[in-house]
Amino acid sequence: MAHPGTANTILNIFRHTKTPAHYVILSGDVHYSFMYGVRLRSQRHGEPHIWQITSSGIKNQFPIRLLDILDRLNRWLYAPKSPLNWLTRRRRMEIQPCKPATAARGERLLNQPGIGRLCLAADGKPELVEQICADQAIAFLPETTD
Repeated sequence: MAHPGTANTILNIFRHTKTPAHYVILSGDVHYSFMYGVRLRSQRHGEPHIWQITSSGIKNQFPIRLLDILDRLNRWLYAPKSPLNWLTRRRRMEIQPCKPATAARGERLLNQPGIGRLCLAADGKPELVEQICADQAIAFLPETTD
């Protein structure tokens, strides 16, 4: 969304009447994991629904204290009801974070190396999203409003 031309093109694709209802965007190796659900504000019935799912690298981990600071800053500046969302390109989207099952209140990022696992329903909607770490598999919980 940093490049205005690309952002507008992507948003126009999602606004088209023949666009499928569900999209999953996969990315990885940013040294932490997260999942966000995105809906375009202008669409009726909340479609299309887009999920961005990012898995950490298999062996790398972000510096713990730095990630905590960045996660907290992101929550303050870009919370779903933050006024700052209305002043940026994100104003056309409703972005809802999904929290890892092991996260403390308010945390949205998982800072553990591992392998991501995704199971999709027949309609393309994610049924299970988890990060398989060395000692456990950590699922991302459905969207929340806290």
